[in-house]
Amino acid sequence: MGAGGNMSAPTKTEQKKNPLQRVPFSKPSFTIGDIKKAIPPRSPRCFHRSLIRSFSYLVQDLILVSIFYYIAATHFHFLPSPCSYKAWPIYWIVQGCVCTGIWVIAHECGHHAFSDYQWVDDTVGFILHSALLVPYFSWKYSHRRHHSNTNSLERDENHVPKLKPELRWYTKYANNPLGRSLILAFTLTLGFPLYFAFNISSRPYDRFACHYLISLRNYSFFCNVCP
Repeated sequence: MGAGGNMSAPTKTEQKKNPLQRVPFSKPSFTIGDIKKAIPPRSPRCFHRSLIRSFSYLVQDLILVSIFYYIAATHFHFLPSPCSYKAWPIYWIVQGCVCTGIWVIAHECGHHAFSDYQWVDDTVGFILHSALLVPYFSWKYSHRRHHSNTNSLERDENHVPKLKPELRWYTKYANNPLGRSLILAFTLTLGFPLYFAFNISSRPYDRFACHYLISLRNYSFFCNVCP
């Protein structure tokens, strides 16, 4: 940056020596603040946390969960065998989608986007995430670190890809459609619980990191990791 901020793009030889080196780019002429200012300040649904609207979405999802559960619990056993075997997987998918919506509402509570009251956000988020077996407070702190270090190989909190020298021996055998499908299925079913329990796919720490270790020491650990 000694030449008045002008940086030349790396040559092909330099890129071969350091394949991780990125081509420099200039900052855009606008900021996030400029984008926010371009939105009408009195727009009722932009940057205004409505407690009533937030609870309306939550109640809507809870009603859907109750309806789907009632249908499955009271009617599926009357179906003939072939139909019941098809009905349950459909129920799992539909109910899972609605429960994901509830998870997202708790996620927004962690970002203090549910209401203007922090205690309301934490109470609702804790109840909803606990019902879904998600450790709300420890995840809340680590997830904020994820947003402040997104796509960083050193500081991101989850979905951190491994460098080529760090790949396991079996990785080359999984680099095909079948292998990628199995990895995707594993990630979508067990990836999140393993991340919470054993810090799988996250950045390395100097000690064992587990979101389920609910203690003041663990909260302090997640609050004071590298920014």
